[in-house]
Amino acid sequence: MEGKLNIALLCHPTVGGSGILATELGHRLAELGHSVYVVSERPPFRLDDSHPNIHFCESTPVEFPLFKSPDHTLPFATRIADVCRNHRIDIMHAHYAIPHTAAAWIAKELIGEASPPTVTTLHGTDIIYLGAKEEYRPLLQHVLNASDRVTCVSKNLKERTEALFSLEQEIAVIPNFYEPKPVSRDRDQVRAPLDCGDIPLAIHASNLRTIKRVDLLLEGFKRALNQCDARLLILAGADATRIEPEIQKRDLQDKVIIESGVYDVDEYYAAADFTLFSSEYESFCLGILEGMRHGKPSVSFEVGGIPEVVEANETGLLAPFGDVDALGKAIASLANDSELRKRMGKKAEQRAREQFSAETVVDAYLDIYWQELARA
Repeated sequence: MEGKLNIALLCHPTVGGSGILATELGHRLAELGHSVYVVSERPPFRLDDSHPNIHFCESTPVEFPLFKSPDHTLPFATRIADVCRNHRIDIMHAHYAIPHTAAAWIAKELIGEASPPTVTTLHGTDIIYLGAKEEYRPLLQHVLNASDRVTCVSKNLKERTEALFSLEQEIAVIPNFYEPKPVSRDRDQVRAPLDCGDIPLAIHASNLRTIKRVDLLLEGFKRALNQCDARLLILAGADATRIEPEIQKRDLQDKVIIESGVYDVDEYYAAADFTLFSSEYESFCLGILEGMRHGKPSVSFEVGGIPEVVEANETGLLAPFGDVDALGKAIASLANDSELRKRMGKKAEQRAREQFSAETVVDAYLDIYWQELARA
């Protein structure tokens, strides 16, 4: 199909896989000549709206004395409807069912017959946790069936979604992608302020939510230090003060480095030796893929969709969830063996390029857009 589309991307602004994927997708679509309207409460963490085809459309939550907390969803729905009318939106793409697909459904009711098709991409916790709550499940069931297409970022998430809901349509699996940006500082320049010299450096990047299980991350790392010398760099996408007691409790103040509010993550991945994750559940784990694109192997728990990203013992090491001894052993294995890191890192980068390229993933989404427009 030819022609350029007006696309509304609905996403969270915070650090997390859904916002990052939506933002990077928007960048790629803009480069292809499509007009992208990003609707969110504030500019997403990695959004570059300097491109002439990217337009940020702010949705402002409403505070009212009768509300215990600001109302996000209804103002968001109204904003979506305004954007669709004012910019002749061809397709709405919601990342996260709650609140974005729900808001898109309300917006379609406001617009009427002229409303554009809605594509919903599920990223994980909106389904795994909110979908398990009786307060949300009927609404999720309704808005997912009201979506013209539903996609998931992994087979595991698709299976979990189908186990929770009776959907009227087949779910498409489209994985995440990541394309690194050029780095302006070399390995030594990045490491110098971290004061870690040439010591093996593990990197963990996340929003530090409870599901990330930073307690297990630190415990596994502490046990690894009985077998190796290493440092752990945490790129914190949220307030890191709440994990400081966990660090102090394990006497890791000299072994763990925290950097907050980092936009240019690529130079840190390039300067690290391997990635480290300890989540209770990950539908995909974009952080692992980010490291893979920089030729870094990974250590993580074998949960959710991670085994679809990591080829066990080839591109990374997997441990049973909660087994901090096994996690520590895997960390030490990579920290103590530079040749192993190099060999696994090379395979990791190759797998990332072959299986999770921007070109393949963006084309898959465009195919769905055009299919839905043809049926509209």
